[in-house]
Amino acid sequence: MLKTARMQKFRTVVSQRARDVTVARLHEEGVVQLKEISELEVTRKALGEEVYEISSLLAKFKEIQEFLKARQYGRPVRVKELTYERILKDTKKLLSKLEPKLNILRAKNRDLNEKKQELLAQKEIIENFREIKFPLKYLRSTGEIYVVVGRIAEERVLEFSRSARDALAQRVFIASVGKGKTRIVAVACRAQDQLKLSPLLYRYEVGILELPPMAEMPKKALKSIEKKLAEIEEQMASVNQKVKKLGKAKGREINCLTELLEIQKERLECGVIFGYTDATVLIEGWVPTKKIGKLEAILNKTTKRRYIFRAYDPQPPEVEKVPIEFENPKVVKDFEFITEMYGSPRYDEVDPTPFLSITFAIFFAICLSDAGYGLVLGLFMASGLSFAKSFPRDLRRMMIVCAIFAVAIGALLGGWFGVGRWVPSLGPLWVDPIENPIPILKLAVFIGILHIIFAFGAVAALKDLFRKDWKNLILNHIPKGLMVVGFFGLSFCALGIGLREFGIDFAFPKMELFAAFNPFAPAAAMVVAFRIMLYVGLGVGMAGAVLMARGVREKFSGPINVVYSITGFVADAASYSRLMALGIATGIIAFAINYIIEWLYGALSPKLSAISVVLVVPLLIGLGIVLVIGHCFNIFINALGAFIHTMRLHYVEFFGKFYEGGGEKFVPFKAKRMFTKV
Repeated sequence: MLKTARMQKFRTVVSQRARDVTVARLHEEGVVQLKEISELEVTRKALGEEVYEISSLLAKFKEIQEFLKARQYGRPVRVKELTYERILKDTKKLLSKLEPKLNILRAKNRDLNEKKQELLAQKEIIENFREIKFPLKYLRSTGEIYVVVGRIAEERVLEFSRSARDALAQRVFIASVGKGKTRIVAVACRAQDQLKLSPLLYRYEVGILELPPMAEMPKKALKSIEKKLAEIEEQMASVNQKVKKLGKAKGREINCLTELLEIQKERLECGVIFGYTDATVLIEGWVPTKKIGKLEAILNKTTKRRYIFRAYDPQPPEVEKVPIEFENPKVVKDFEFITEMYGSPRYDEVDPTPFLSITFAIFFAICLSDAGYGLVLGLFMASGLSFAKSFPRDLRRMMIVCAIFAVAIGALLGGWFGVGRWVPSLGPLWVDPIENPIPILKLAVFIGILHIIFAFGAVAALKDLFRKDWKNLILNHIPKGLMVVGFFGLSFCALGIGLREFGIDFAFPKMELFAAFNPFAPAAAMVVAFRIMLYVGLGVGMAGAVLMARGVREKFSGPINVVYSITGFVADAASYSRLMALGIATGIIAFAINYIIEWLYGALSPKLSAISVVLVVPLLIGLGIVLVIGHCFNIFINALGAFIHTMRLHYVEFFGKFYEGGGEKFVPFKAKRMFTKV
């Protein structure tokens, strides 16, 4: 669980005769990820003509599938394992039957759409002249009169009119119609004055409109267009009905053959990564160790035991290229996408998802800090509502876990939709964070320090153990873990911090700041232990920085950076105080929503009651709606904030201490079947 699934690299040699059936079986089972052959002394093959032929057919079938909306007729069809030649024959046969019908339907559909768009464009133009009381033919030029119609900005109409009259010595007619920021202008002048008018049209950015070839009055022309549009809609409905009928009749067959073409194309394309001799094929790839037996069983069956097979663990130079596959319990698996957003783990490092699945839920719950909100959030994510289903399934299940933690922590803090302060039975089981925030601040800082210690002392150390990197373990990560424990332990002694708020009768021995950090000052055994941890960690860390440095400059700067890293630990721990801030903010906003609603009711209810008691009912309904909307908004905004800040704490403060990422996910060579099954 702390490591990804163990992988092995495999090589197998099969006869060329058995290649197709072996590739087909591997494709169906999906147990391996194929890779390009690393052997240099074998022949490779380029893509053959059959790949281009099948790609061309596949493109045509996908176009047909989309045009007929065939994917909705998607019940899986049981099929036999067909050869490339048989699939090609079946697809060409169906294509020869469908193409003539489809070409007619496409052409008809295209023509109708073009006519419809043309009529809609005409309608849009004529709409601007609806109120004109003369026929449209009067807006066309003649041998003696030049008429132009166009669009112009509202603020430029008057200026354009003045300029046109001045330029044409008042021998021009200008009319403006329409409303809004853009107006329609009709300009008429003598034909010989056209050259004087054209520059003005350009200067004032008049967009010329082409009037439709209609002579009627605008209202009559619009009715004619509406009639033609209705006729086109009827014809389009008839065409669509024929398309639907054809899709229903041939949809399953089209889907089936399209899928078979895609599968066959994948099988043909993978041939370029194999190695070839005169009689054999060399196949290479990755396989999860637990599936080695299944892989050998496939090879046994497809080659009739005539094959060579070798599997071995990845060598150190290959580790970066090994694909990874998560191996976590179902509850933890829902948190994997958080890890993947940062980057998949490398094959030789720790998978942080199991740790993250616990701390993420706790941090989120502290940020939300309201049991009522947690209950609503959990029920919403589990409800199956269409809006809830718009979220990924993993996220929904993860948020249900976080909501359960939020209910528990919210009950401890008395968070029940902000009414815990008014209803004694819903009061805090532990502490009220609004009246007494210090225990929450202490909790946030303690959690942060433990998180940092765990990152260095456990997870980073575990990664070094997996890699057998003893130098980094002893000289880097363990010293840093000791430094964190020692430094914060002494800081708590200097502050005299106690744990009584948590029900623990314990306090760190109180000392002066300089005395606490003075290695020679007499002190209690606990203080001495913290000093040993701090200074041993510092000493070993500084020595390790010198020993692990690559150049002279690093040998000097490394030890300084080790000392300076203490300030980074303080900043990291302080960053966890956001847990307290967000938790208190949720409670205060919830309280404010309730207070405002109560105040409005108290202010308006007596006045309405004095008129009629009946008027109080709509007031209650209105305030109830506002109350629900307010709390829903608070849930949304604070759940979003809790998610983002919790993710930030893990990515920066936790992952930053040990996690490298950059791994590539295991992508099995597997046939994707939706419409067929073997």
